Amino acid sequence: MIAVDCDGPACVVGEPGKALSDSRDMVFAREQATREADAAARALFDCGAEKVIVWDNHGVGSNLVFDKLEPRCEIILGAGFDRRFPLLDESYAGVLMIGYHAMEGTPDAVLAHTYSPWAYAEIRANGQPVGEIALDAAVAGELEVPLIFVSSDDKGCAEARQFAPWVETVETKIAYGRTCAYSKHPSSAENEIYQRVTDSVNKLESMQAFKFAKPITIEIRFKKIFKAFKARVKRSGWRYSGFSSIMREHSSMLEWRC
Repeated sequence: MIAVDCDGPACVVGEPGKALSDSRDMVFAREQATREADAAARALFDCGAEKVIVWDNHGVGSNLVFDKLEPRCEIILGAGFDRRFPLLDESYAGVLMIGYHAMEGTPDAVLAHTYSPWAYAEIRANGQPVGEIALDAAVAGELEVPLIFVSSDDKGCAEARQFAPWVETVETKIAYGRTCAYSKHPSSAENEIYQRVTDSVNKLESMQAFKFAKPITIEIRFKKIFKAFKARVKRSGWRYSGFSSIMREHSSMLEWRC
């Protein structure tokens, strides 16, 4: 299964003061994310994959130019699923992350955030700051499915290797700030993704399922106090851990709802 976000592809930087989806860059971002996901899918099929599912997970989950994907792909899209990596099970050989980004607070990372650029100031798992890369990988890890590939800017790739040192990566761009980067040409990034995904499949036996030690304590610190209050009212089983933060103990990452 290929999880696809839109913030991390080559030549995508958004606009100052805006989320990517609200910027003029979103048109190109959805096209480039599609091309990079397609490169990964083609590599998987060329390596013998019987089934490849592309999961569109940016925003409300309807971003990619779906008819431009490799026709053998199947697609998961939209919002409202009950967990991350919807429909994933133990039969999958691996998960990949295309167009991901660094966690909220990462210095100079392009479009860094954790799920919501407006809501979350920080998310911690067992006391350690984490972003979407680790949190999503841990959901797959609960099902014993390894994270085998990540593409992102240099900060996002470094974050991926911190949590999963075995993972293959492609740095699509070098980040110099939230909305500025030194990028590879889109076609070069696509070609490199194809090659590195091929390498990751060839190293599949050395790939591991990423997991947090259990029980898993997730703490969310919000950017505004009223958002913490609203979340505490709406979320069952969570408790306050500070003026603007809530926490809950999870027995499994399959319980995680971002």
